[in-house]
Amino acid sequence: MKMKLNDVWGYGQLFGFSGLDGVTRYYDDFVGTLTTKKGEIRFELRQWVKIAFPLKGVHFRAITGDMIDAETERGEFFLTFAGEDALIGYVPELPTFKGEKGLKHCLSWDIDVYCTDFDRIAVAWEKTDRGYKIAIYHAFSIEEARAGVRETLRTADPDALKAARYAYFEKMPKCKIRKYEKLYYKALSVNKVNVHTPQGTIPCRWTTPNRVPHRHMWLWDSVFHALAMVNYNPEMAKDALRAVLSQTRKDGFIPHMMSPNGHSDVTQPQVLAWGIWNVYKKTGDRAFLAEYTDVLEKYLTWDMQNRDKNGNGLLEWLTEPDQLNCRCGESGLDNSPRFDFDDEMDAVDFSTFAVHDAHYLSLIFSELGDAKRAEKWQRVADTIADKINAELWDEKTGTYYDKLLTSGKLTYVLTPLSFLPLFAGIPSKEQAAKMVKLLTDKSKIWTPVPLASISQDHPAFSTDMWRGGVWLNLNYFIIKGLKDYGYDDIAEELWQKTLDTVKKWHKKTGTIFEFYDPLDKIAPYRCERKGKQPRILNWRKQWHSIVDFNWSSCFTLLFIQREFY
Repeated sequence: MKMKLNDVWGYGQLFGFSGLDGVTRYYDDFVGTLTTKKGEIRFELRQWVKIAFPLKGVHFRAITGDMIDAETERGEFFLTFAGEDALIGYVPELPTFKGEKGLKHCLSWDIDVYCTDFDRIAVAWEKTDRGYKIAIYHAFSIEEARAGVRETLRTADPDALKAARYAYFEKMPKCKIRKYEKLYYKALSVNKVNVHTPQGTIPCRWTTPNRVPHRHMWLWDSVFHALAMVNYNPEMAKDALRAVLSQTRKDGFIPHMMSPNGHSDVTQPQVLAWGIWNVYKKTGDRAFLAEYTDVLEKYLTWDMQNRDKNGNGLLEWLTEPDQLNCRCGESGLDNSPRFDFDDEMDAVDFSTFAVHDAHYLSLIFSELGDAKRAEKWQRVADTIADKINAELWDEKTGTYYDKLLTSGKLTYVLTPLSFLPLFAGIPSKEQAAKMVKLLTDKSKIWTPVPLASISQDHPAFSTDMWRGGVWLNLNYFIIKGLKDYGYDDIAEELWQKTLDTVKKWHKKTGTIFEFYDPLDKIAPYRCERKGKQPRILNWRKQWHSIVDFNWSSCFTLLFIQREFY
């Protein structure tokens, strides 16, 4: 049976050349996003350029991250990338061009070149019995643009590229649940378009949350990407992890955000040992497993030595109280109300992730025959787990909370992270029973689309990112924890509601989003994101729930294929 690829044209979908197909460029990336107008693509250069193809009576056969295939009332439309800067295809009518600050049009007898203050885009075509064979080329000088578009038109074969684009998906593992097939291939497409090749200080292929607007490489995102990719491209999964680990400082610190020319000075949740272990379990590559043991050990040691100010064995995120919209980027939960206190805190999630990754580091050492270090790191995991139970558990409400350093009091700010200890096997069965009762309270975080990232009875509850928005990574952690404790029915309900929400909005918009409205009343890109959305969506003016978001796509794949690590 023929594959069901995405066929919905939707605002913001990525359109770019994948590092799986050839060399890409981080700097001045020639990547586009679809606009609300069918046939119009906005290339997100330093000054945007819109290329609009007239498409009358259009029926889309496939819209992926690097291919648009359609039939129109005037003939065939096909467009794809022949390289990082080159587009090739067949179109029934020639496109028009528009620039953010206008375009200078340089016309020669066979090639048009459109110039911004920084970029040059050349277009050339030839009439065929299929309409126009068209080539478009991006460069930084008129001469380069002209030479590039001539070569592309002369040598690029749209039919061969079309066959290759479809063949990529045909070679993928089959979707295990037929009703999610179109969503499955969409998620694979998002994975593909967000791959870059080695550049600058990054020595291997790497992944990004989304080519627009995030662009960089991120620590825990890359682990999430690897966990999905290992099921269909094990070498790419290994590269996603290698790329992050290559950025480790001599003292063990690993930054949360990296690029080919620099990195941040804060870290992110410890999930690397978990990621490496599970990639190893899928590949059996012992050399890969052994390659990073010292790096992982130094990284976890750095966290414990540099993020435990009060020395009680529980970890505290580095917070930035003056940054109202991002008080704790290090936690990955930028604007969560957990960090609205003017104080540091023993963090339930940071400490739980430490338990979880220390346990997986112990498994790694055990697998490699290093019993001494295996025992050491399991002891570390057990010790922190005991401290979480002693210091962060609240018997009255039946779950865990952060604890303020100054007062020593629990915050009682209820988020899905209050239930994260389930993921690391920290609570007893009796504690877990109390946690599940609170978890499924429909007046708290078990919203119509669970799990809201803050309880509904908190004054900050909204759709704004971590102040209410529903995130697939948190749902995955909690589903895994519920399964581990035998709450399969509740885990299944959460799994079903999560996937059905992602499917619903993909069907309407053609995309997979960064986060979703917990009440399911508005489209995800209408959710607040550190500010209200303007009437006309435009990420350059106000970021919205990111479109074609890579980690959401990865968890979508894991959910559909029922992969729980």
